[in-house]
Amino acid sequence: MRIEITSKSYDLTDGMRQHIEKKLLKLKHYFDSVLDCHVFLRVERFMYKFEITLHGNGFDLFAEAQSGDLHAAFDSAAEKMERQVRKLKDKIRRRRNRRPGRMVAGESPGEEVAEEVEGKGA
Repeated sequence: MRIEITSKSYDLTDGMRQHIEKKLLKLKHYFDSVLDCHVFLRVERFMYKFEITLHGNGFDLFAEAQSGDLHAAFDSAAEKMERQVRKLKDKIRRRRNRRPGRMVAGESPGEEVAEEVEGKGA
């Protein structure tokens, strides 16, 4: 996973860069296909605004947060991104489990059709 960090009108310290990379590398556990992650920091009127964009194979996710505290702003944006990634992963899992032609145990395809025909005629 490639992480690109850009800041406008603020010089990030090495400690903060390591914190950002450590948090975002946790997202790699959800998907092997995460290709690129871009973190953009902007400072406007004493407010730190983080924008995180995650590009993967077949998906693009975006999260942003702002706060007066540098760490709080990034942590909030990272939590939003993690929620989105977890939601996408659950959605993909549910899609895989839902296969056409699944039947309830003890039921045959002929019984289902016969019940529908009887219900319409009555």
